[in-house]
Amino acid sequence: MAGTLAELPRIVEFVESACEQTAIDPSARFDLQLAVEEACTNVIEHAYNGKGGELTVCFEVCGPDVQITVTDQGQSFSPDEVAVPDLNLPLEERPVGGLGIFLMHQLMDEVEFVFSAEGNRLRMVKRGVRSS
Repeated sequence: MAGTLAELPRIVEFVESACEQTAIDPSARFDLQLAVEEACTNVIEHAYNGKGGELTVCFEVCGPDVQITVTDQGQSFSPDEVAVPDLNLPLEERPVGGLGIFLMHQLMDEVEFVFSAEGNRLRMVKRGVRSS
């Protein structure tokens, strides 16, 4: 699918539909949707510099868990170099952005980035969200 900001609603709808079809606990659906939206927004804005590019979102059920993989061919980065946001600062003093990776880690049980010559892959896992 096209990795553009205009496609974000369609990507979120895909996750919502996959959750419904696979009987994901309704309380976990928002977390999954938000984590994917943040991941795809980061790819579009940073890996593709806002110009868009090819993006793949894969939704897999593994027993009671869900694994979502986002792949792209954009510019890679070092997740360890992304500063953890200071949530104690007043809103008006916080820099714009910088919450995406933090939110993914808060919403998901596993977040793993892999960068290679074949492209970039983000794997996120949420445990115990489905009756197996």
